[in-house]
Amino acid sequence: MRIQDQPAYILHQRPFRDSSQILELFSRDHGRLSVLSRGSRSAKSRLRGVLQAFQPLQVSWSGKGELPVLGRAELMQQRPPNMKGMALPCGFYMNELIMRLLHRHDVYEDAYDLYQQTLYALSRPDSVEIELRLFEKNLLQLLGFGLNLSEDADTGDRIDERQDYMYYIEHGPVAVRSGLADSHHLVISGQSLQAYEQNDLSSPQTRKEIKSLMRYVLSYYLGEKPLKSRELFR
Repeated sequence: MRIQDQPAYILHQRPFRDSSQILELFSRDHGRLSVLSRGSRSAKSRLRGVLQAFQPLQVSWSGKGELPVLGRAELMQQRPPNMKGMALPCGFYMNELIMRLLHRHDVYEDAYDLYQQTLYALSRPDSVEIELRLFEKNLLQLLGFGLNLSEDADTGDRIDERQDYMYYIEHGPVAVRSGLADSHHLVISGQSLQAYEQNDLSSPQTRKEIKSLMRYVLSYYLGEKPLKSRELFR
């Protein structure tokens, strides 16, 4: 099989033998896959400056099985995202989420577009945290794990901004009644749930609560293995 001129980003790369490397790609039309890039770590390789994370690439590969061989890789003509400051660890965090949550070889065109749009949105320093929370929410939605942010999962009543809720994963928020709160479920205000549904993370308190919510929810889908990229934020 030969694939030509596919838009893609590099999510991860690791050395292979003397001068080669294995690249984890996120491609628009072929999803997430690994390719072998022969000789690209050599000092003489023209690909050394091209095969970098967060660069919009156009790549070609060929071969059968789990590890096809990279043929050509070129920078796209569009301006690359400006991954400076906090944007850089956020980008590595997004890469790790993609690698952990998306199945290999499944096509995720909408997730690819979301990933690309968020990389460019991270170039605005004042909105980095907001863009990351929106990326997490929208990615889960695209993967079929969308959050219930609009109604009480038990009663069907609309979320009340004056009420606190316990959040049950794969069920949703349930109003905290007297004596019902427990330490096994995250408690979040109705006001923050409403704000997140409307993509309004302008309040510092809302951002704090939603960060806790998303860490709680993502830990369920990611399993016990911690995210290495979170260490970069320290």
